[in-house]
Amino acid sequence: MLKLSNETKVGILTVLGITLLVLGFNLLKGKSLFSHNRTIYAVYKQVNGLQPSNAVQVNGLVVGTVSKLDVMNNDPSRILVSITLTKDLDIPRNSIARITSDLLGVKTVQVDLGNAKEYLQNNDTIYAGVDGSFTDALKQQLNPLVTKLQGTLSHIDTVLLTVTAILDTTAKGNLQDAIRHLSVTMNNLSHTTASLNGMLDPNKGNVQATFNNLASITGNLKDNNAKISGILDNAKKTTDALANGNIEKTLLQLQQTVNSLNATMAKLNSTDGTVGLMLNDKKVYNNLQYSLGNLNKLLEDLRVNPKRYVHFSLFGKKDKTKPLPSDSVTAQ
Repeated sequence: MLKLSNETKVGILTVLGITLLVLGFNLLKGKSLFSHNRTIYAVYKQVNGLQPSNAVQVNGLVVGTVSKLDVMNNDPSRILVSITLTKDLDIPRNSIARITSDLLGVKTVQVDLGNAKEYLQNNDTIYAGVDGSFTDALKQQLNPLVTKLQGTLSHIDTVLLTVTAILDTTAKGNLQDAIRHLSVTMNNLSHTTASLNGMLDPNKGNVQATFNNLASITGNLKDNNAKISGILDNAKKTTDALANGNIEKTLLQLQQTVNSLNATMAKLNSTDGTVGLMLNDKKVYNNLQYSLGNLNKLLEDLRVNPKRYVHFSLFGKKDKTKPLPSDSVTAQ
């Protein structure tokens, strides 16, 4: 059996270590020494932090890795990205390699397949594209809001300046007076509310007393329902009797009586009849008064001197005539 020296063993271990180191480094860079890989290139103006070993995906499937990034001709606006494809697949020539990132900021080259009939070969160049980062998208969404906010703040500033210009010393005094009047109004409203609460008190409020009185009245009406029904029946009987009676004949007779009375009053007021002359002719009245006066004198004389009118004497002596008393001189 071959016996190896210690120096040989150290040398073999050193070679194996170096080999494993190279293989591990290439594996970390996404290279495989035991498979047939293809390399394609893409030129970007910016790579948004893309690093070697970042994944290359097609429709979410990892098909390779980013192997190297170089600056072309010392021009920082042209960055050459080498893409190693570890899977054997056909990529149309009009496909686009876009640099994207997720919410955690991990960069990925996403290959959007085209519809060309020709396919990329080894060392060909693919079209490059860069998606905006999450921050860029957020900025893009916030920029219109920032613009609107700036306009709103400008309008608010204008309104505040206008309000400041309006609220001078006089306006401030008027505003204070208005606030004081508002305070007085609120106090009056509080008193009114308290009064309403007192009126609506279920124990001693006016509204409750009114309802109690109304309930008492309705109770009395209910208790006297029979009496009210009797009164209504009597009223109905009376109206029925009036309706059934010969009211038209009675009213006709009453009308005739009124007409006769009017005719009588007309005759009394006129000077054609005796009564009318007595009532309306002053001369007849005076003559009547004069006749009554004379009749009164005659009666008075008959009372005082009865023998003047009746002669009765046993001896034929004629009595002496007496004058009329003084109280009977004036005749009414």
